[in-house]
Amino acid sequence: MADYHTILFDARTATSENPGLNRYIRSLLSAMLPLLHEDERLHVILPPDTEIAFLDHCQVVTHPTEHNFNTFRSHRQTFRLEHRIKPQVYHAPCILTPLRVPGKLVLTMHGFMPAFHPEYSSNWHTQLFWKLNVRRVLAHCRKLITVSEEMRKVGLSHFGGARAMRRSTVIHPGIDPSFRVLPAEQVADARKKHSLPDKFLLYFGSDRPHKNVATLLRALALTDPTASVPLVIAGYGNLDSPLRREAEHLGLGQRVLWFNDFPEEDLPALYCAAHVLLFPSLVEGFAFPVLEAMACGTPVICSALNTLKEFTAGAAKIVHPTDCQEWQRAIDAALVSLDWHDVYSRKALDRAAAFSWPQAAAETLEVYRQLYGCGFTSLHRT
Repeated sequence: MADYHTILFDARTATSENPGLNRYIRSLLSAMLPLLHEDERLHVILPPDTEIAFLDHCQVVTHPTEHNFNTFRSHRQTFRLEHRIKPQVYHAPCILTPLRVPGKLVLTMHGFMPAFHPEYSSNWHTQLFWKLNVRRVLAHCRKLITVSEEMRKVGLSHFGGARAMRRSTVIHPGIDPSFRVLPAEQVADARKKHSLPDKFLLYFGSDRPHKNVATLLRALALTDPTASVPLVIAGYGNLDSPLRREAEHLGLGQRVLWFNDFPEEDLPALYCAAHVLLFPSLVEGFAFPVLEAMACGTPVICSALNTLKEFTAGAAKIVHPTDCQEWQRAIDAALVSLDWHDVYSRKALDRAAAFSWPQAAAETLEVYRQLYGCGFTSLHRT
């Protein structure tokens, strides 16, 4: 019987409830498949009632689970599966892992928001989980992947110390090749299909408090309504969002257009149609909308967060996240300046070219391969 290197990838969070993780997991797995060596086998744990077509591959075995990823039953099923497969490497793309895993644990961290910003956590259960789980998982981890250098430095200086830093690495996620400058005809078709204005500002993302969308609404209210253009808000399906009440209170009326859930297949055209993407987050791990818009040649105005500065590297206009007047000035400049759009569009395209899923997949597989024959040393070993 042939000997194989066995990798177990926990994709239980690849659901619509977790849009960022879902995109990360599916894009990374898709880019990995062509790079697998002949002696490698990839086992993938899937959420309930989920099929991922490209995983129908001769070197891949899928294992659907029966329960939601955040339930004890799901963890128990995953734990039993791990002991049956006995993988050499177990990759958890987020901190949600069973108590112990038999393989060498590779963990990807996308952020430390519940630990550092509990005011934005959904409930006390999440905060308690992080307090109890972060140090445990880091202690058991053989290799830690973070999606930014800023996250690596700040998170591990707090939770892991010097040894954790040495066992960590930064692997930037990629940008799907569908996000690119599209032909004018395709953009025009999408504009007609969704009744998009000829010129508009765009926010794409959730309405959670840390996304800070209310600041955009207040900044828009400060602009001259006769010289401004509409703000399109898209990316979530909450018809009862407090943002709608905020817009009504500010008297914005038709100056804000709500698109709620936007079809994934039309998202590149939405970016291409926008005059500028506005991204006012107070906290971010890896901001997919920023780099996706940049890959489409759409200029970006975003918060002055160290993580966003790292990703954009001077290719976006940076403003203070809560300064409404600074946001207003940046928006006015984007609309009035004759060359602002072209300058930032060129910068955006150049910077986005540095982010590739095949590169991210190759670097992740290299992490696995370094662990095949390694012994175990805890991140917290003294």
